Amino acid sequence: MDELPEKIEASICDDIENASKESESSPQIAVVPPPLMDLDNGLVGWDSISDTANPQNWSKWKKTGLMVFMGAASTVSPLASSMVAPGLALTMDEFRVSSQILGSLSVTIYLIGFVIGPLFLGPMSEIFGRYPVLVSAGWFFNLWILGCALAPSIAGLIVMRILAGVGASAAMVVAPAVVADIYPLEMRASATATVVLAQCAGPALGPIIGGFISQGLGWRWLYWIILIPGVAVNAFMTGFMPESYAPTLLARKAKKLRKETGRSDLQPLLSRKMSRKQLLATSIVRPLKLLTKSPIAFLICAYASTVFGILYLFFTTIPTVFTETYGWKSSLTGLAYTPLGGGMIIALVVIMKTNDATVIKLAKKNNGNFEPEMRLATTVYYSIWLPISLFWYGWSTEKHVHWIVPIIGMIPFGFGMLGVFMPCQTYLVDAFSIYAASAVAAMRTSLSIYGTFLPLAGPSLFRSLGLGWGNTVLGFISLIMAPIPILFYKYGHIVRHKHPVSL
Repeated sequence: MDELPEKIEASICDDIENASKESESSPQIAVVPPPLMDLDNGLVGWDSISDTANPQNWSKWKKTGLMVFMGAASTVSPLASSMVAPGLALTMDEFRVSSQILGSLSVTIYLIGFVIGPLFLGPMSEIFGRYPVLVSAGWFFNLWILGCALAPSIAGLIVMRILAGVGASAAMVVAPAVVADIYPLEMRASATATVVLAQCAGPALGPIIGGFISQGLGWRWLYWIILIPGVAVNAFMTGFMPESYAPTLLARKAKKLRKETGRSDLQPLLSRKMSRKQLLATSIVRPLKLLTKSPIAFLICAYASTVFGILYLFFTTIPTVFTETYGWKSSLTGLAYTPLGGGMIIALVVIMKTNDATVIKLAKKNNGNFEPEMRLATTVYYSIWLPISLFWYGWSTEKHVHWIVPIIGMIPFGFGMLGVFMPCQTYLVDAFSIYAASAVAAMRTSLSIYGTFLPLAGPSLFRSLGLGWGNTVLGFISLIMAPIPILFYKYGHIVRHKHPVSL
């Protein structure tokens, strides 16, 4: 059994190496034609393959502008999850809270909103469109962030953080689906990497900013500072963001043509033969169906969620480690999060250079036929860095080695996390493409459950085992789960065909 992952890894390397040797004359990825107009049969589609109303045919600048909105929203939303962590002690003092678990819960409870929100908001974006869901949820987020800034008690703060998390979750779920709306298969990895970096940059940057603000201005100003970009980004999105979901756009086009031509028989090609109420009821359970009925969705989400949970363990333990072990001032502990962000940026550069190119080469080798599993080919090169980083960080802090050593040791975790997370998310988007938002919602729900509750086990884990063995346990967990995307790379297409999920 130990030889199996090694054989698969060698096979993956061979696949990529052989694909790279294919000639330039090899077939490109096969393109599925868009639904075209057929008025004779009462069907409304795009006017032509090159119709500029089709989001896939938008100009480079229009796509880039939309991705700027998605990146900004995806940064602000998770910023509130970790930016308040450095002000935790001040919050507990003001509300006279002595329980460390209750204090930690006031930070991590935000992610409960990321559990609840995706179950509704992702599917709703597949019914009403991306724009109304993103904009409405954005204002909902800002309303409850304002409430957090004015919270009269710890109970009120916890409730309002949950509600703010519900609103914030829209950007986390819908932004990757927008990438699928506007980019073809061979360009999605680079665009998705940008969104995922933004989603990970928020939690990484939050403690750095929060450390200085909480010490200088107090913990309530953390929420006022979050509110400023939150309102600004959502105001711009409200005024300038275009709708990108093809079924919604074709439904609008059909409605316009029915009015202009007087033909009540006209129907959009991508319409669904259910009422909105029926669609909503069906769509809400779709993410749960994916998690419970698809082995692919369940195991990929389990692996990505474990990595995400460990990331949030870093967030909750770093302040204690660097203040107690290395004597840092509280205002400076936020700087200890920078290597995680640095590792993510390095991974982004590598992913943008290699992932789409690898998929194109593998598709060429497969006679131009794209398989979603091709997205997972590169995960083998990233997953190994996660346990290495955990062993490195854990034992260097356990032995009180100079602080620069554990700081450097966190860089591989940021690198490996983004390198694993991005292909896994893109894989789910491609494998369940028409339900991309629901697939991302399933993943986000799983991530948020792990991110909320795994950090709560951190204090007892490290108190019992110490930083060395505690992080070693986490390292072995990530090592044991590393073969999951590698196995699906080789055998995922078989699983998809043998275990189709009716959504």
